[in-house]
Amino acid sequence: MARGATRAAILEAALRIVAEGGLGAMTVGRLAEVSGASNGSIYHHFGSRGGVVAELYRESFAELVGAMALALDDRPAEAVVPELAGRFLDWIVENPTRGEFVYRASVAGLLAEDGVAEFKARVMAPLAEWFEARTACGELRPVPAWALDAVVMGPAHECARRYLAGPDSFDLKLARPEVEHAVWAIVRP
Repeated sequence: MARGATRAAILEAALRIVAEGGLGAMTVGRLAEVSGASNGSIYHHFGSRGGVVAELYRESFAELVGAMALALDDRPAEAVVPELAGRFLDWIVENPTRGEFVYRASVAGLLAEDGVAEFKARVMAPLAEWFEARTACGELRPVPAWALDAVVMGPAHECARRYLAGPDSFDLKLARPEVEHAVWAIVRP
């Protein structure tokens, strides 16, 4: 396997393993078995099991924020902010395994030592800059950058978690307008 292909195979294997058995099931041995890579390759590419978790988290979180960032444009904030929340929910529906992984990895406390806070701030920078510019012109109430993910997107996070816990028992399509309204209500002036 080529270097990039090995790395990708390990990350895909990690997603499959976590989807089937949770984070505890993702051992280096199981990663090697499912990905076809050697234990040595896993350590070479990621340094440890924790390195695989951190990289998969970074990749998934960046995809999620990238999907949201497509909404950022010159339209009024009243139109863009709800769309950000909607794009978040759309990404969860389109990528349930990655979405579930992001939540599981966060809750498991496996990310603190790997610079994830700095990474998240860097990835969220385009959103933070957009919010800052819209706040400066009075379209939004002031919200600290750290609160964009934790507070502003709180309604989206809660509904995403419920959906991922049982898509058949929680209708994300029905919840979407309420989430969009709630997220806008958090930041409107």
